[in-house]
Amino acid sequence: MVEWIYFVVFAICLAISLGGLGYLLLALFCVSRLPPKTDDPSAPVPATTVLKPLCGDEPRLREALLSFCQQDFPAPLQIIFGVRSPTDSALPLAHELKAQHPDLDIEIVVDPRVYGPNFKASNVINMMALAKHDVIVVSDSDILIGPHDLRKIAARFAASDASIVSCLYRGAPVDADNWVSQLGSLYIDAYYLPAAAVDGVTFDVTNCYSPLLALRRDFVTADLDDFRALANTIGDDAHIARIARERGRRIELAPFLVLTTIPETRIESLLLHELRWVRTTRALRPVGAVAAVFTYALPVALLAVLLAPGAATALLFGCMAALRALLLGTVEARLGRAPAARTPTPWFLMLRELLCFGVWLWSFASRKIVYRGRKLRIRPGARILADDFIAAGMPSGEREPAA
Repeated sequence: MVEWIYFVVFAICLAISLGGLGYLLLALFCVSRLPPKTDDPSAPVPATTVLKPLCGDEPRLREALLSFCQQDFPAPLQIIFGVRSPTDSALPLAHELKAQHPDLDIEIVVDPRVYGPNFKASNVINMMALAKHDVIVVSDSDILIGPHDLRKIAARFAASDASIVSCLYRGAPVDADNWVSQLGSLYIDAYYLPAAAVDGVTFDVTNCYSPLLALRRDFVTADLDDFRALANTIGDDAHIARIARERGRRIELAPFLVLTTIPETRIESLLLHELRWVRTTRALRPVGAVAAVFTYALPVALLAVLLAPGAATALLFGCMAALRALLLGTVEARLGRAPAARTPTPWFLMLRELLCFGVWLWSFASRKIVYRGRKLRIRPGARILADDFIAAGMPSGEREPAA
């Protein structure tokens, strides 16, 4: 009996390890195909509205918001900062930037109305009421962009029939000397980016990958109901992509990457953040969430070595470790990394994969997450139940969102 169990466990480890090896080879090929098509500097640029929902003062917030105020943009550009409370600590910075850039069309929305347990979506809905232009860019508060990026992304709508342009992104540690910040950056660059490349290159672009999206206004109005379709869900970009697929809308990748700040400097905060991502993915794509074991298979290959020490298992483990390092090097060569992101040692890269595997296992323990201090429960389809909504007798998010 013990021998039979040993054989089954070893066979499973071997199968996962071989699958992981195949995934790494595929990821290398797909990353080598990025970035997508280059932009055309002569393409016309349509007028654009940027929606920036804010919630509290965050690390590098000034730098992130300033990067949107300093764009080389040849068409009318409107920037809307939105908060839910007049006491929000991000509000003074929004007013300061508006005063410092009188030549820019900057609006500030302070509106506490909510439409569901997704408070960020409610903020965006309130901001959308003031949007003037036909290209709508929605960007998280922690995104940093280059001075020409808004022009490039808006110009794609003049050059293609896409309804959505999505940006891949890299991790920018808030503290270059903090090992937790480096771990967070490494997760995005070494795991998220290759997985997004595999998804986009293998299956065409059918998902939105980033906290910065550009959308045609007719899609926002007709298919997203001015973002009300997101009010009861979590994982906004995934829901936008799902609705786009259902309505036959096309998604494409922007010809550049943006930076997202990694604010965590404590390991528990980082792991809870990543747990929220994985549990959201599990609710949206349950089969894909199980298959994600192949993207974190190095610990399983190590277990195979421990179960059956020998040249074959050691070679398999060594090949996987080498391919993981090569994949990160390919990401850096093709897509670049944030200036503060450091090249990891082999041991640090191994630690990163062990943590990824641990968070993946942990994600199956429950459906609860913590988001900006709020306790939420994720239902199938990534609909959310919020304890504060239930206690207040408000819509819980249990019903299916309008789409």
